[in-house]
Amino acid sequence: MKSPVFVLAVALAATVMSCGNKAENTPSNTASNRPATTSSPAANTSGASSSSATGANAPITVTGKWEMVGKEGDWKATVDMVGMDGFLWSVEADGSLYKTDPATGNFTQVGEKGSFTKLKHLEAMDHLLWTVEGDTLYKSDPATGKWEKSGEGGGWGKTVAMAGLNGILYSIEPDGSLWKTDKSGNDTLVDKGDFKGCTDLAGMDGKLWTIENGNLYWTDPANLKWAQIGKEGEFNNISVMISGSGFLWMLDNSGTMYRVDPNGTSTVVGDRGSYGQTTVLTTLNGKLWTVEGGSLYKTS
Repeated sequence: MKSPVFVLAVALAATVMSCGNKAENTPSNTASNRPATTSSPAANTSGASSSSATGANAPITVTGKWEMVGKEGDWKATVDMVGMDGFLWSVEADGSLYKTDPATGNFTQVGEKGSFTKLKHLEAMDHLLWTVEGDTLYKSDPATGKWEKSGEGGGWGKTVAMAGLNGILYSIEPDGSLWKTDKSGNDTLVDKGDFKGCTDLAGMDGKLWTIENGNLYWTDPANLKWAQIGKEGEFNNISVMISGSGFLWMLDNSGTMYRVDPNGTSTVVGDRGSYGQTTVLTTLNGKLWTVEGGSLYKTS
């Protein structure tokens, strides 16, 4: 919960993983025919980082029109997915990474099978894939197949949410601590405890957006100012939040999708409850991409 005054703040072909410790540095002074709606697990989400690659943050004009891409059931093993550089990058339950052409749904395995078996979080930023696997953060270049452990390794096992913003990875832990990690793997503790209760984190328009105990907040990491958006408890039913093209895209527990502008104004996307089988949600090329009932869909 926010207090009145606070200080805010994939491994491609990876065959060996090791653990270390995250350094605790001192903060500086400064629609209708979708698969039938059912109760489903909260979707894995990977929003477009504000500094991620071409395509992920293309303008999104969503009318609720959707279509299946590729073959039915091809995505039933997908556990997470991001849009980056004009392609969808997804990881399956066996830890294998795939690159998908959004125009056709054709996919290709990248790296060795099972390289991501310990995947917990996946983020796209600055043409790289960033993953938390086990207790360690990795960065991978899918174009070259090169990967490396970020920083000294370790300390990431408790991460509950992660988002990229302006070339920095921000992460939140269960005790409400906010960390920032640069592209060299240097970790800095930005705030200790003010983000307790956070369930979702997204980066958009230079700000960090969080849902904490059902409330929506933005925080400007440049000056540490923050504000609550919307009414008290208004977002208590949200299970998923990502960012893209100046909006937040939220999915609630009933399977209803919302587009939320920076002022907190919500607009229902498609029919209420029509996203009840969604397990994965991301953005790419001006579209929303979902995995529902084991199939890939795009909504425009």
